[in-house]
Formats: sequence, C-alpha cells, structure tokens
Amino acid sequence: MKNVLFGLLYLGLTSLAYSQEIPTSIDFKEVKLIGVTVTPLNTTYLRKVQDKNTPELVKKLENTAARFDVTEASIYDGNHEGYEVIFEQTNGRIIATYDQNGKIVSSFERFTNLNLPPPVRNNIAREYPGWRVHKDAYLVSYYVDAEHVKKVYKIQIRKENERKNLRCTVEGEIL
Repeated sequence: MKNVLFGLLYLGLTSLAYSQEIPTSIDFKEVKLIGVTVTPLNTTYLRKVQDKNTPELVKKLENTAARFDVTEASIYDGNHEGYEVIFEQTNGRIIATYDQNGKIVSSFERFTNLNLPPPVRNNIAREYPGWRVHKDAYLVSYYVDAEHVKKVYKIQIRKENERKNLRCTVEGEIL
C-alpha cells in the first residue's frame, strides 16, 4: 500500500514538472481593436495633488475624479465653459470643475478622519508630547494655472481639558 501511494505521488509530480515547461518560440499575432477609445487621465491634476504622503483613501477618490470622462455624461452638451462634478465617499468629497474637453481645471477637496502621514504624526508627537489627535481634516485646492497646489491638514489635538487647533503642511510643518 505504501509503495502504491509513493508511486502515485511520483507520477503526479512528474506530470506537473512536465506541464511547466516553457516553450522556446512563441508566435504572436497582431490584434487590432475596433471601436476602442483610449483617453488619457488628467495626469497634470494627479501629479500635482498626489505625492508619497497622500493617504490611500484620498488617492482612490482623486483617481476616480481623474478618470471621469465628462464628455460621456448625460449633462454634457459642449456648450458650457465648465462642468462641476461632485465625487463623494464616506469620509471625503471632491468638487471638480472640468472644461469642455474633459480636463480638470480646478478642484476643492475635503477629507476627514484619515490616518495622518508619518511626517505629520511624528512632528505633532514631537512638538506636543502627551497630546492626542481628536479631529483631522485634509484640504486640497487645485487650479490648473497655479504653480502650486494648496494642501493642508487641519488638526485638533487634546490633552485632558485643553484643546488646540493646528494647521500642518503635508511635510509635517506646523503653520
């Protein structure tokens, strides 16, 4: 019985080893897709509003706003200079204004109750030892023609019966 089990195991393993063989030559054929339209993201917007410290929940909604094609919306008629679209999730909201071509020209973003990025958390802990974060909000103002995007954290910290309101940059600098 033992020999039969080992024999079956051996046969099973050898068949798996053979199935993983990599072919030496592969013949690829060109496929043309008809009726597929590829539109670029609002990459300028994403490059300006996102960085390595941007929380994942914020990135998710910003990516949704960047991928949105206003020209496919039912309200789009091409006769207006701008189209305002509101994107919402549980703890955040983006109000984005698109031009006639579908490019984001401005956005106002507000997110609350986020995991603060390490530079912000660490600087608050260093400057205010013993204090805890009670409330936080992440605000972003984007304008296509502006050189910089305004990104700020509004944070309320508490210690016993005291409270302080702070404003911090995304790098953790307290304003």
